[in-house]
Amino acid sequence: MDMAQVAAGKRTRSGFDGLNDGDILLPPNIGRVSKFNAEGRFDTDRSKPKVPRFMGQREWTRQEWAGQGQTRTVTTTVDLYRDCFPRTFVPPPGVELTAVDHGGQRYIVSPIYRIGVTPDDELLHAINLMLEIFGELEIRHANLTAFLPPNTRRVNWTLLPPGNTAAGVSTHVASLVGRTPATMRQPVWQRLTFLASRNPPEVYLGHGGFHAYVAYVFHHTGMTILESVMPDNATYVFAGNWGTVSHLTKTQILAGGHHHARIIHDAQWQASLTPFV
Repeated sequence: MDMAQVAAGKRTRSGFDGLNDGDILLPPNIGRVSKFNAEGRFDTDRSKPKVPRFMGQREWTRQEWAGQGQTRTVTTTVDLYRDCFPRTFVPPPGVELTAVDHGGQRYIVSPIYRIGVTPDDELLHAINLMLEIFGELEIRHANLTAFLPPNTRRVNWTLLPPGNTAAGVSTHVASLVGRTPATMRQPVWQRLTFLASRNPPEVYLGHGGFHAYVAYVFHHTGMTILESVMPDNATYVFAGNWGTVSHLTKTQILAGGHHHARIIHDAQWQASLTPFV
């Protein structure tokens, strides 16, 4: 059975397949979330001593003396108590779902929630409720139009203004280098000094998750050197257009096989890198 069949089965069990446009239904219990939504729950406090709790009534049948050596069967209803940890009742959220016909399609929609206004726990409950019943959901505007992402651009890199490359890079990464063990800092500065001495025409500083990286572009070799100031890392060499590389995600750059060479930070680092710069 595929996921579509599972979702269809859940809709049928929940009674939503038989609804008409505008019908409102409190979802029945088909799982933990929908049960809480309809019935509420009890939260147990195990930090406090146990107290007697009424567990309901039971019939108790017994034999009792009837006199003159005779017995008779007697059935009575008794209250049953048990010592339990105290508990607090949490009222059911009671979220009701509505069938709506829109644009030639049938939607089952929750009440309208406002991001930043509706409490987070209410939003999370509504999301979990929809997922439990249907296996999927889509967040839309109040008029059911879809959310469209804005025009996006990655801002992982900025071009260092022309001038003193060594000073600009040092200022950018100083805080990161300062957090590394003291015995590891000098090799980092030596690598950055070497790359700056090769006079790269373009240097890009990383931001966000790329903050530990600096990209040196060498037009005469057609190579871009991606250098990290973090210990136990490596230098990545890329051939071709840096603009293309700069639009890759970090995972794509480091694990996607896009680099031309990977040079570890050992005693042979400078000799291995020199042909590319």
